[in-house]
Amino acid sequence: MRMTLFAAGTALAFVLLTPAVAQESTVLGRFEATNSGQAILLPQGPAAVTVSRVVIAAGSSLPVHKHPHARYAYVESGQLRVSNLDTGGSKEFGPGDTIIEARGQWHTGTALGAAPVVLLVIDQAPPGEINTIRREP
Repeated sequence: MRMTLFAAGTALAFVLLTPAVAQESTVLGRFEATNSGQAILLPQGPAAVTVSRVVIAAGSSLPVHKHPHARYAYVESGQLRVSNLDTGGSKEFGPGDTIIEARGQWHTGTALGAAPVVLLVIDQAPPGEINTIRREP
């Protein structure tokens, strides 16, 4: 009986002290180009990563801007049209979509419909550098 209690206690301690292991991993997308067709480049040298939540009010547009470094966005909610002024193209994105933003090309984003667009945005840039440049009017 003593040995059974010891074995049960040991098994319980093992279960309680063993870290949780991920049970599932799902690839949501694999990308080799930006939304305008540019190759995705690895950063050269040190980089800082900034994670932000961006909300674009329903029916509004972001100012025309460009990104000198890598920017990735995940659409949490809403419908977004990204219009690239350099290429003349536009693409629409909705909940669950990943956007690999164009580098160095002027573009804007417009919230379509009656709901705001909520984005989870990840910027990767050299430490201390900004990653959004607005075009002067």
